[in-house]
Amino acid sequence: MTARFALIGTGWRAGFFYRAAKLLPERFELTGVLCHSERGRAVAEEWHARVYENLDKIMADKPDFVVASVPGSAVADLARFFAAHDMPVMFETYCSESVEAMTALYREVGGARIQVAEQYPFQPMHAARISTARSGVLGRVYQARASFIQNYHAIAVLRRLLNIGMELPLVRAYKREDRRAAGPTRAGLPTEDRLENVAGEMFLLDYGDAAAIGDYESMQQRSWIRHPVVMVRGERGEILNDTVTYLKDILTPITYTLLRSQAGTDGNLEGDYLRGIQGNGEWIYRNPYLPARMLDDEIAVAACMDSMAAYARGGEAFYPLEQAFQDHYVCLLIKEAANTGRAVQAVKQLWQR
Repeated sequence: MTARFALIGTGWRAGFFYRAAKLLPERFELTGVLCHSERGRAVAEEWHARVYENLDKIMADKPDFVVASVPGSAVADLARFFAAHDMPVMFETYCSESVEAMTALYREVGGARIQVAEQYPFQPMHAARISTARSGVLGRVYQARASFIQNYHAIAVLRRLLNIGMELPLVRAYKREDRRAAGPTRAGLPTEDRLENVAGEMFLLDYGDAAAIGDYESMQQRSWIRHPVVMVRGERGEILNDTVTYLKDILTPITYTLLRSQAGTDGNLEGDYLRGIQGNGEWIYRNPYLPARMLDDEIAVAACMDSMAAYARGGEAFYPLEQAFQDHYVCLLIKEAANTGRAVQAVKQLWQR
């Protein structure tokens, strides 16, 4: 069944949702785009998309759900509007400067059909790691480390690797500043050889019987000279990036690689797409969108779209506002711990049931 969605926004990130519809027309139909600037209208014209003049026009079109790819400052008003109209909405992100602002908004829209497009757990290699961590092969998992992306994105992945929900951690953190060769940005490739200041942040979330550790350097995900690192430790094994090691029995350690199976290489003419990820003689992850030619992040965004479509039809929530608020709340505690040099204990908030 094709899911019909309206899109608010025409920025860089909004383009990922547009491409999901373009590359997977059997799954998604873009009904139109709400934008107000001349630049936005020009982008909508490039997309051959209908332009909505206002929110009421979206509601009149009766999409299955709305995707809002807007700045954090615009989220609250849109959340109130769609909550009042009982329209399922997925925000590209949610950010707030304070617990007070999240609490006030939750009092107004708590229980509304709101999800957040947290795509990182859906990226193929992260999805394969999460599947492996939960398979039992590592035994009880008690530690997960991440060094690939900042704040709530990392926490969303770490929680899933540890298979924990809304538990309240003791937070420790510190920050520092270093210098690193400049790399690519959203604007394009580097144009000169220069060093730039980069902010670093390390944190430890102590959940008692499990711990999540983060280590991120600003713009690390775009740097050519900083490797992403993910480690998961369990009682009987571990994952280190794409390598899994575990004990089959007390005298038999087994090691295997999470191997990407890619079409279109070495003379293969099937197409240019990821088939999936294999490990230990099995498929750990299968790409549901082949033969579409998609980046890993585009695959992950499409998975959010699929999950939102299922949710709008009455299915399970996949990253509701409660989880988004909790992960961002922990991020605020990380900032506080880093700024003060003191450990901070998370406490129960309104959105925790």
